[in-house]
Amino acid sequence: MQQSFRYQKPRWMRDLLRFLPLKSQFVLSGNVRDLQACEISPEIITPLPFNQSLHSALREAGYQHVVVFNPLNGFEPMVAPGEDPAPAQKRLSQLGLTVVEGRANGGIDLLNTTLERLVELPGEPIALIIDFASCLINHRDNLSPVEHSLFTRALVLSHQARARPYGEQRQAFFNSVLWVVEKEGDLPDWFLINNPLIRHIPVAKPDRIARHALAPALLRSLAGQPADVALQQKAAQEFVDETEGLLLLDMNAIARLARIEGVAPDRISDAVRRYKVGITEDPWLKIEKDKIRQAANTIQKRVKGQTHAVTHMLDIIKRAVTGVGGGKQGGALAV
Repeated sequence: MQQSFRYQKPRWMRDLLRFLPLKSQFVLSGNVRDLQACEISPEIITPLPFNQSLHSALREAGYQHVVVFNPLNGFEPMVAPGEDPAPAQKRLSQLGLTVVEGRANGGIDLLNTTLERLVELPGEPIALIIDFASCLINHRDNLSPVEHSLFTRALVLSHQARARPYGEQRQAFFNSVLWVVEKEGDLPDWFLINNPLIRHIPVAKPDRIARHALAPALLRSLAGQPADVALQQKAAQEFVDETEGLLLLDMNAIARLARIEGVAPDRISDAVRRYKVGITEDPWLKIEKDKIRQAANTIQKRVKGQTHAVTHMLDIIKRAVTGVGGGKQGGALAV
């Protein structure tokens, strides 16, 4: 499909790329569990999980290795499809971690000791993504000794870290630490607030530009794709309009629902409606047909006079049941 707009990276990603040479630690909060629209090649937009899009941005910035930590899986290197994982796994070993089947187990104690090694590790630039960071503490205002030690160490390291040149261009790199949380307030106030050496970057819900970037790619996966470019653009525009306020995860789910139910791109609004409200039923279809056939006799027995009003009411019932004359009445939706 010929796109009428130019792809633009999400604002959070542009902010991150701008400040990577200036700050050693970042806190990313907000819509971090949603998909992100990423340009994997010129004019090819695809939805990627947040950590994968973060990995892509860090590699673009020149980081040779990206490691993700979460409280369940420990430390695991992120590698591009088809890339040899051995160098990244070796980097984990250089951090003092024991690598088994491509990753290293680790709890909050090991994360605590690994932070300092990572920040000071020489050689190729490395970034550590600490995912689900809010799960590392039980009560933000009442930290346990190990929790307090972790964030105290991170705070001190943010002040001690120094960028060093790397690569042919001698570009300045920190060994960066990125904390990923749902809310900025999930971490201790004294760690982040008024600390000029840690950059907080909010991740907003997808705007119209992000939805517009992803809509054509999702619609191309549906059967019945119109050959006319104008019709393709119209369907994409309708998809964008109908998904105002939704996440890219929702758009992806709507496209899957449309594929399952055989909805064509030009009827994508039907799939959006079904996703939003679920299966709807027409209450008129639950009424026994015999009762509808005998409606005139039944009403005339109960209502004396007012022949014109009875006739008008019966006409409304007939139109509601058949759908003739302006659609179903009573707020029912046909699906």
